[in-house]
Amino acid sequence: MESTDADIRRRRIGLILIGCALLLFVIQMVALVLGYIEVALAIFVVYAIGWFVLRSYQRRTGRIS
Repeated sequence: MESTDADIRRRRIGLILIGCALLLFVIQMVALVLGYIEVALAIFVVYAIGWFVLRSYQRRTGRIS
C-alpha cells in the first residue's frame, strides 16, 4: 500500500499537533507547580478550543472514528 502526498502531509501535521500538545502540557504542569493558575487555565482553554476545532474538522471530512 503506497502512501499518497495527502497521507504524508496529514501524518506530518498530526505529529506536529501531538508535539504541540505535549509541549503545552509540560508548560501547563510547570505553571501549576509555580502557582501560575492563569497560565494553566489559558492553556486549558486552548486545549478545549483545539478539541472542538479538530472534532469539527473530522466531522466535515468524514474521518470520525
